[in-house]
Amino acid sequence: MMLRLAPLALMFLVAAPVPAETRIDIALSNFKFTPATIHLKAHQPYLLHLTSDGGHSFAAPAFFTAATVAPEDRAKIAKGKIEVDEIAPIDIHLTAPAAGSYEAHCTHFLHASRGMKGVILVE
Repeated sequence: MMLRLAPLALMFLVAAPVPAETRIDIALSNFKFTPATIHLKAHQPYLLHLTSDGGHSFAAPAFFTAATVAPEDRAKIAKGKIEVDEIAPIDIHLTAPAAGSYEAHCTHFLHASRGMKGVILVE
């Protein structure tokens, strides 16, 4: 009996669509993040594409701890922060965490106090 049901169970597993990854472009510049508010849906896959007009960081420790970051991208995040230079953009593949509000800021001297901060809203 179990062997007869196996193909039916497999059909349901194969039929479940995997959501497509959504690209979110985040520009780091003096002294702001664009967009300042990043809207994500809980448990959905995303590609964060970070660019910089100079040397900046994108720090969101609580967010990166809660998100499921692709294994190949984990080394790009150190202590909840990503350093982004103007030469090469940084791509981070991840699945958004549970709903919540997560702070983000640049850790470079006085950048956050000059407005280089934002929020990641997961709904």
